[in-house]
Order: sequence, then structure tokens, then C-alpha cells
Amino acid sequence: MIDPRKKIDELRKARGWSQSKLARELGISETAVYNWYNDSNSMPTVWTLQDACDLFGITMVDLFADAETDKLTPNEIHFLEMFRQLPPARQESVLAVIRSLTDEK
Repeated sequence: MIDPRKKIDELRKARGWSQSKLARELGISETAVYNWYNDSNSMPTVWTLQDACDLFGITMVDLFADAETDKLTPNEIHFLEMFRQLPPARQESVLAVIRSLTDEK
């Protein structure tokens, strides 16, 4: 899991924004943004994180995901999308099938 401040900083820099511009876009003080970068104990509120996600067009999952370790293949993504559409009983059935397949040697 990545520090969300680092991800916001990457997105900010990719847009060529200063910390001041980010603060204005989020509707918060420049001091608050400055503190994120200079005080290891200073974290954005969950509401500010959601505002940042909306601003950059990402989800909270994207914000906290580590791009190097949290990547899924297209097949894995498709599987999860379909799996989430199933009712709980069917999800359990799918899991049972997968367990039986992975136990085979």
C-alpha cells in the first residue's frame, strides 16, 4: 500500500501543479498541503482524500494501490468484475470450484 500523499504528489506533478494550485483546487489551505510534505504526522482527511480522487479522476483504491505490486491482469480484472455480480451463494460456489482446482497437483 502506498502513502496517499505520495500518490497525490505524483498526480499533482504530472499536471504541472504547484502545492498552492493543488490547495486551491481542493479548497483547502496551502499550509495544510505544505504540512503533508513536511510533517510525517500530517495526513489529509478522508474527505480531502476523496476530493483529491475526484479531482484526479481516480478511486480511493487507486489512491492507495501500489502500482508495482497491485496490478491485475485483464483476465483477473474480468473475473473479479463477473464475480462481484454474482449473489453470495454463487460466489461461494465459484470459490469452492477454484479451491478444488488449486488443490489438484
